[in-house]
Amino acid sequence: MSQEHAQKAGFETRAIHAGYEPDPTTGAVNPPIYASSTYKQDGVGGLRGGYEYSRSANPTRTALEGALAAVEDGERGFAFASGLAAEDTLLRALTRPGDHLVIPDDAYGGTFRLVDKVAKPWGVEHTPAPVSDPERVAAAIVPGRTRLVWVETPTNPLLNIGDIAALAAIAHDAGALLVVDNTFASPYLQQPLTLGTDVVVHSTTKYVGGHSDVVGGALVVKDLEVAERIGFHQNAMGAVAGPFDDYLTHRGLNAVAVGL
Repeated sequence: MSQEHAQKAGFETRAIHAGYEPDPTTGAVNPPIYASSTYKQDGVGGLRGGYEYSRSANPTRTALEGALAAVEDGERGFAFASGLAAEDTLLRALTRPGDHLVIPDDAYGGTFRLVDKVAKPWGVEHTPAPVSDPERVAAAIVPGRTRLVWVETPTNPLLNIGDIAALAAIAHDAGALLVVDNTFASPYLQQPLTLGTDVVVHSTTKYVGGHSDVVGGALVVKDLEVAERIGFHQNAMGAVAGPFDDYLTHRGLNAVAVGL
């Protein structure tokens, strides 16, 4: 299903069909597991469909990323080996030493560890604020330095709720981007990009994967300039989801729709 058609389809149709066209030879409706590290080229630089090395792109991952973008109403999706791999890539892509983040004061423990123990020594500072209090989020912003306002809603595990549209306005007024971790709500219950969010984060290990048999993460964006920066870092850092994990996660997303 093309991106244009996906935007007009319902959630169930997008979850099941977006990102992959049935195989033209066999008619297979599920994407195969492309367990290939490299791809034959038609001469120097003559890539077939843009594939040369599976860290850069893999057809099974492409199908999953297209489906994730469709269910979140985004333009580009990116699949990673874990939720924290997705978050680390995002931080490296969109921040630099000297920058500042606002994070939830009850952030997921892994996210806090990444920000406090990895990003902070790299030179990126952070201030916690309750996602349920837009005024305190606004007060935590450091003018000229805050690049990202990072929100979980619901938060993990305390289930506090943030007003995404209000937080997007606050972030954008400060010249920052709003990042929403949508893991606990899932794309079925909310699509933060439609409310002004710039980047959606998922631990696909949880509701998207759904079967407790695969670890993964994802980022979804609408802005193509942001997508280009994330895509470069995804390839440069290499923490991508493998084809078997992509297949299992895509199957889980299908099951979300089938089980509704």
